[in-house]
Amino acid sequence: MRLFYTGLLLSVLALSGCSDDDIDIYEPDPLVDLDNKFSTEVLWSTDIGDEALDKTAKISPVYAYEKIFVAGNDGSVAAVNPENGKIIWKTELGVPVGGGPAVSSQLVAVGTQSGEVIVLDAEKGTEKWRRTVSSEVISSPAIGDGYVVVRTVDGKVTAFDLAGEQKWFYDQSMPKLTLRGNSAPVIVGGGVVSGFSNGKLAVFLLENGQIAWEKTITAPSGRSEIQRLVDVDIKPMVAGKNIYVAAYNGNLVSVKANNGETVWQRELSTFQEITLSNLMLLVTHENSYVSAVNRSNGVMLWTQKDLHRRQLSAPVSVGDYVVVTDFEGYLHWLSRKDGSLLSRREIDSDGIGAEPLVINDKVILLSYSGTLYAVKKK
Repeated sequence: MRLFYTGLLLSVLALSGCSDDDIDIYEPDPLVDLDNKFSTEVLWSTDIGDEALDKTAKISPVYAYEKIFVAGNDGSVAAVNPENGKIIWKTELGVPVGGGPAVSSQLVAVGTQSGEVIVLDAEKGTEKWRRTVSSEVISSPAIGDGYVVVRTVDGKVTAFDLAGEQKWFYDQSMPKLTLRGNSAPVIVGGGVVSGFSNGKLAVFLLENGQIAWEKTITAPSGRSEIQRLVDVDIKPMVAGKNIYVAAYNGNLVSVKANNGETVWQRELSTFQEITLSNLMLLVTHENSYVSAVNRSNGVMLWTQKDLHRRQLSAPVSVGDYVVVTDFEGYLHWLSRKDGSLLSRREIDSDGIGAEPLVINDKVILLSYSGTLYAVKKK
């Protein structure tokens, strides 16, 4: 059995033991009254693909080679001019994209929900190769050091060389029940870092797939399978000598990259990506609180609670501000200093779930309708 995450994941989990009288406590909070301190300007918008077929897929825009690379859940991949939103090239893959894109080595890689990894030329968009993997891919592949590495929903990590030849794979045991989500692998320093649905984080040697070390981020606890969900579904954040990662129903942890030794940990549940912003980690909790955490010791610097259960995206830093999006398509601007709400604007009524991309002072947003937006503080 596999638990499929939807926009109301926490409602699904909680309602299994609730009566009709208390269902409403799991509904998203309405927006609080806000006197905007500034306005948001939409610079351009571009249609990339059809409306998202699967909102659980981790598809977010990426900036590289002076282009924005973006995938549509319907199977399109495009390169976009960040100045005006014009499409430079667009390729139709013929299968639903589940994760990506990843861009490096003049290549663009995506994973598909039909169980494939597909690699394109970053300059022209032409397909270079596609390979079948063991199951569907709903997180971004990784490209680096001559390899393309992908994590599939069945717990396997598979590595290919840049020509598409499979070099190794690793099979991790999976619990009976998991969230519908995957940790995207990270290639760094001759290794591959990946989280797993059993609450573990592992580092593999890139050249042969041997495990360098493995660490339990959160151990399952509780009587029911739902209570024992401890998925590490976020992309590990590697910075300097440390790796930052978090688990659902568990902990936000800083570990040493060379051996997995814990530097600090604090209780915090999330399935959204964490963002590094100078000396802070920006985190969206599973209940859509937003927090800034001191990266050196794990101390909570501030927490914004007014967007409770609004199914927020991962937070990103834009100068003196932190921005997040929600299920109704609003872009929220928070103070980076204390987390206070400063401004908001509805961008797309179909909702925005992808992690925002920041290019200088512009924020790039991909909506569930398949529209790419560039916005900025006016």
